[in-house]
Amino acid sequence: MGNKLAIGIGAAVLVFVILFCIIPFKQASYTATESYQDFETYYVSEPYAVRIPYTVNKPIATENEDTELRKVTEYREVTMYKDVPKQIAVWKERPVTLYKNVSMLEYLLSY
Repeated sequence: MGNKLAIGIGAAVLVFVILFCIIPFKQASYTATESYQDFETYYVSEPYAVRIPYTVNKPIATENEDTELRKVTEYREVTMYKDVPKQIAVWKERPVTLYKNVSMLEYLLSY
């Protein structure tokens, strides 16, 4: 009789352990930090050259040795700057909610 009772109690404990401690029945959520790569835009001033026309009165010698002022168009190069967008890849972190299957015992102990 004692042997049958021990086997019965052992079988009940084994079923309890299998159902509540080993087999994952419940889905539990937890928060983790995820790293991801994102692009940030920044602006850089880059130089470029522009030819700007302007007129100048220049003395020019004529045939009878007189000097005459004539309008002459000349060009000068001016350095200008413009903002150019550039991108760089950076690593960022964000919190995410993940799910995993846990046993009933672990689920009950976590709350």
